[in-house]
This record gives sequence, C-alpha cells and structure tokens, in this order.
Amino acid sequence: MRPTPASSPLRAIALPLVVIALALAPATAARAAGDARPLTLHAAYKLALGSNPTIELLDQRVRAVEAARRAAWVALKPTAGVQLAYTYYNQRIALDPADFIPAGLVPPANLPGEIVIQQRNQLSLSAQVNVPLFRGAAYQGIGAARRQVAAARLRRVRSRRDFLLQIARAYYGTLSAREVVRALDGKVKLDERNMRAAKARRSVGAAPRSDVMRADLVLTQDRQALRRARIEERAAQRQLAILVGVPGRVAPAAPASQPASQPAAAAAPAVSLSRALERRNDYRASAVAVEAARSQRRAVWWSFAPNLDLTWSYRFSQVAGFAPSRGAWNLVLALTLPLYDGGERYAKLSQTEARVASERAQRRVLRQNIEQQLVTLRAEVVAAHSGVLAAHKALALATTTASDMSERYAAGSATQLDVLDASQRRLQADLDLTRSRYRLEVARLALAHAAGRFRPLSASR
Repeated sequence: MRPTPASSPLRAIALPLVVIALALAPATAARAAGDARPLTLHAAYKLALGSNPTIELLDQRVRAVEAARRAAWVALKPTAGVQLAYTYYNQRIALDPADFIPAGLVPPANLPGEIVIQQRNQLSLSAQVNVPLFRGAAYQGIGAARRQVAAARLRRVRSRRDFLLQIARAYYGTLSAREVVRALDGKVKLDERNMRAAKARRSVGAAPRSDVMRADLVLTQDRQALRRARIEERAAQRQLAILVGVPGRVAPAAPASQPASQPAAAAAPAVSLSRALERRNDYRASAVAVEAARSQRRAVWWSFAPNLDLTWSYRFSQVAGFAPSRGAWNLVLALTLPLYDGGERYAKLSQTEARVASERAQRRVLRQNIEQQLVTLRAEVVAAHSGVLAAHKALALATTTASDMSERYAAGSATQLDVLDASQRRLQADLDLTRSRYRLEVARLALAHAAGRFRPLSASR
C-alpha cells in the first residue's frame, strides 16, 4: 500500500521523534531506577582525600604540631614592648635650692629655679627590647619540635593509606555485592524457565503437581534472595559514598582485575620484614619519635645551664627631676643561673626519661606487630588464591553437572529435584568464586599495605 501524501509529512516528523525517544530511553530509565553514580577506584581515592573529614582531621593534627614547632622558636626570638603610663600622686614634690643656700651667698639671678621631682598628674613612656643570646634548653626544644613535625607527617601518610585501604575494601565489597545480584538474577531467569517447563509438562500429564509446586517454591526463594541482594548492594553503594564524601550512592565503574594463575612467591621472612620496616612510614615515624623524646630530655638537662640575655631599655618621664633630660636609656647584659625552682626540672627530667623509654617500647611493639601482619596476611593471600583456583574448578563442575542434569531430565532419566539441586549448586559455586576473587584482591592490597608497598595515589604522600 502506497502512503498518501498527507501521511508523508507525519512520517517525516515521527521518525526523528522516535530516534530521539530511543536515545533518551536509557537515561530516562536510569534516572527512574535511581542508578548509582559510576566511580573508578582511582576516582574514589581522590574524592576521599578531598572531602572526607577523616583526612581533614589528619591534616589538622599535622598543622597543630607545626604550630608547636613555631612556638618553640619564640624562646630564641627577641621581644619588644612599649608602655605608656599615667600616675596620679596624692601630693606634689618639688625642691627649691634657695631654701638650702644662705641668703646673700649666691645672687638670686644665679640660683636655679624650682626643681619638680613629682607632680600630681604624671605621664611616663617606657620601651624595652630583650635579645636572648644563649638559651641551651631552647635549642634542644626546637630540635624536638622539628622531629615531632617529621613524625607527624610520616604518620599522616600512613593514616591516609590506612583510610584508602578502607576505601578499597568497601569498593571491592560493592563489586562483590553487584556480582551476587548478577548471579541471582540469572538464577531467577533459570527458575522462571523451569517453572514454565514444569507447567507445560504438567498440562500434558508428564509431571506431577509437586513438580510445579517445587519449581514455584524455588522461584519464590530465589526472588527473595535477589531482593535481599539488591538491598545489600544499595547499602554497600551508600556506604562507599559516605566514605568518599559524596551524596547518594556510588557504584564501581569497572570490575576488579582477575587473579593470577599462581600465587606470587613470597620473599624470605627476614628479608621481607626488613624491606617492610624500611618502607613503613609509621615505623620510620617511631624512630623519629624516639629522637624527639631524647631531644626533650636534653632540653631539660640544658635548663640547668645559665642563660645569657641582652636588654635595652628606654624611659621618658614628664618630670626630669635631677636628670639633665626627661629621657634615659640603658643596656644590660645579664647572665642568669637558675639555682632552685622547687624541683620542677628534676620532675621534668623524670618525665622525659619515661617518655624515651615509652617511645622505645612502642617501636619494639610496632616491629612485632608488623612481623605478625606480614605472616598472617601472606598466609591469607596464599589461602585466598587457592580458594579462587578451587572455586574455578567447582564452578566448572557445577556448570557441567547442571547441563547434564538438564539433558537427562529432558530424556526422562533424571528428576526435577536433580535439576533444581544442580542449578542451586551452580549458583553457590558462582557466588563462591565471586567472593573468592574479591577476597583475594583485598588480601593482596592488605599485604601490600602491611609491607609498605601500598601507594594508591602518588599525590597522597
């Protein structure tokens, strides 16, 4: 049938509209379903470093230590001050030389006038500059503050990587949840086909009613499991979004990398531990913390030494008194030796001795913990890799068994229960393989982190 002339313009208009509708359909469906924001692991790291309050807290701690370092320099910097004072006296004091010289001894014209020593209302201005020339304790205090800043920065790097490892765990957990949804969705579709087949066989009298009921039960159970898996996936996406500091939900943009065919050979424990201790920022920070504690102890010892200061003072008074001018200045070089301060220095010395011992003990404990982590995580990586290999074989066997049971069921040599059991075993094998893969990925990252080789972003250092 040929189109009429009136229908040709309609077709010309309708065709572009259909194309536009088909192009917008996926986006509209995604908005309607409330899809999570796609995010790569690298992007998740960068977002977390830029917006998470945990990272901000680490930065603020470093800033606080840097402020303490600047405060330590105050003891070596000169100080200056100016004071303007107003004083009210209850009486005026003045001295007239004519009262002390016999009359006629000196001509009145040669006598000085009245000398004012104190007025009722009197203004004065004073200024002082103090320059520390030698402060033994201050030098050691500055050294301790510098080491504390270095230790804080090293700990910040380690803490950042701790947090980024937490991001990676959540990321792979979300990936695992998504794969569980995929496997259950495929199982539900298989159950629906089994349900239709059971009804068809029942309609021709080739299957009992219990086959239909059993297929319906399995379909209902798997649908409920799929619903729970989707809820868990959305929860995992929301938790990942909270960690990276974005609203709504985020979803991994790509699946995790596949595991290697064989586990990597581990280095000897002593060599591996030695390398880890060299790379670990927290262990390096512990060494710096020990040196900082020693500097604090030396600072207390130097507090027993004398201090040398240079002070310049200037004073301007409204009344000159007996001085030739109303302004005067002086320069003082003072050597101060503290003799007794109530035992404060001895108490601080005991505190710093305990601090040095505590930092040394913490360093030994950290070394022991690192060694334990390496042993445990290396075993977890090997076990996880073995689990992946076993899960691969189990899935291959379950897939073959399910296919065989379907063929035998079609030939009448197997029951529906055999088919359902085989499909359930295949689903479980698929889920086990998914969990094993991501468990291996997380175990590898954790081992790299324990060995000091986990550097997700070079900019985060």
